[in-house]
Amino acid sequence: MDIGSSATALVPVLIGTAGMVEGECFVLGEGVDLTIGRSRSCDVSLRKTSAYLKTPAQVRDNDHDFNTVSRRHLRLHVKDGTAALQDLSSNGTFCNGEQVVLPRKLDLRAGACSIRLGTRESFDLALMPKDDPRVQGLLPVVGGANANDID
Repeated sequence: MDIGSSATALVPVLIGTAGMVEGECFVLGEGVDLTIGRSRSCDVSLRKTSAYLKTPAQVRDNDHDFNTVSRRHLRLHVKDGTAALQDLSSNGTFCNGEQVVLPRKLDLRAGACSIRLGTRESFDLALMPKDDPRVQGLLPVVGGANANDID
């Protein structure tokens, strides 16, 4: 379900801002649980980003900052403009600079938030107009293979 009228419909997005995810844009499926991490089985896999795929294997293997992202690092659920975050990692997830210790809910209608996984990989989580050129033509990431509600 989109937020707002059809003329101003908003969709939840993750926009990579630093690290191997920089420049990537993911439209998030509404109301599904997503996992983010290094594992290729994650709904948003850092190993499937264009920067990762273009980097030589030896450089990737020795990239300490990238390797601070856990295989399954973060569980994310977005519905009706509210995001729920749950850190699944041992190296930390940070939201607007603060470590996520307990599951956290965010009202994305109040503005974007910055999410950092480990020491470098960073995203902005925001609501974006459906007609924004950065999201046009992108299919929503749908997951939920390991769906559990985050309360």
